[in-house]
Amino acid sequence: MKKIIKLISFAILMMSIATSQSLGQEHNHKHNTDIKSGEISSKKIMQYDKNKDGKVYQCPMHKNQISDKESNCQECGMKMAEVSINVKDRGLMKNGQMMNLKEAKAHKEQIAAAKKNFIVRKGVIDVEAIDENGDGKVFQDQMDWNVISDEAGECPVCGMNLKEVSIKDAINKLKENGYKVK
Repeated sequence: MKKIIKLISFAILMMSIATSQSLGQEHNHKHNTDIKSGEISSKKIMQYDKNKDGKVYQCPMHKNQISDKESNCQECGMKMAEVSINVKDRGLMKNGQMMNLKEAKAHKEQIAAAKKNFIVRKGVIDVEAIDENGDGKVFQDQMDWNVISDEAGECPVCGMNLKEVSIKDAINKLKENGYKVK
């Protein structure tokens, strides 16, 4: 009796696997796009930009659902997200997919914040290397001496405006305040 139950369970399992594979293949044949793991290449997305305005709309859940105009996904009804396909934005990819404009903006803001915090120097500070434009001057905070940039701006630590100083003056202030200089 136990053998029969195991045999029937095994048969049911095999039938359900075969059915799910069959349905999965049928689902993939419905789409006329090159789908690889649910993703579509940026070149393929560009083909949907019929009005050549540099953007299309794509469902965040169903990447194969793309439209040239703002609409809802035909599979789930979710509002499609705007996706830029401009050449300058083409590098904004995440997991092989172009980011929508909201994601791209957040990504650019994260990069800007990281660059802003990058001017807080740690370890041995090479002031001459900071002078990228080679004018012999840098911008240094007058409270947080290790905050140095080649461009004007604000200190991310205290919020003060950076003051333009010569490389020699920047090095002297760093040494006076216990920082190691190259």
